[in-house]
Amino acid sequence: MVITQILVVDDSAPWRLLVSSILERTSSLRVVGEASDGVEAIEKALTLHPDVVILDIGMPRLNGIEAAKRIRQASPKSKVIFLTQESDSDVRSVALSTGATAYLLKSTAAVKLQATIEQAMHGKPKPDQPDRLSPEPAILSLVS
Repeated sequence: MVITQILVVDDSAPWRLLVSSILERTSSLRVVGEASDGVEAIEKALTLHPDVVILDIGMPRLNGIEAAKRIRQASPKSKVIFLTQESDSDVRSVALSTGATAYLLKSTAAVKLQATIEQAMHGKPKPDQPDRLSPEPAILSLVS
């Protein structure tokens, strides 16, 4: 079995704990690190080279959008998934322009996060298959 290594980045320690507990329900997902801001996220991505970085947008020292740009340079094989409360479509567009794989609202994390990671690691569904993850464009966007 292939284990997907994940870095969870959010300035809220209780939220990081919740996300980690959601992810660790699946034996193929392993949280290998946590970070509380964008600067720490870049440092951890450089040393851990995670398969996936779960990244909030609103954080101290360096926001998630800037951190994503630098993580994509420092660890280009890492997939970035934004997990945020920012539902604004302009923010979503800017975030996805960083090369991020997905954009997911925190309100849907318990239901959609595991499937989003699996889809990010294994690619989008074929066009003739329905995308079971994105009933509303403002909730989830996956890009190739």
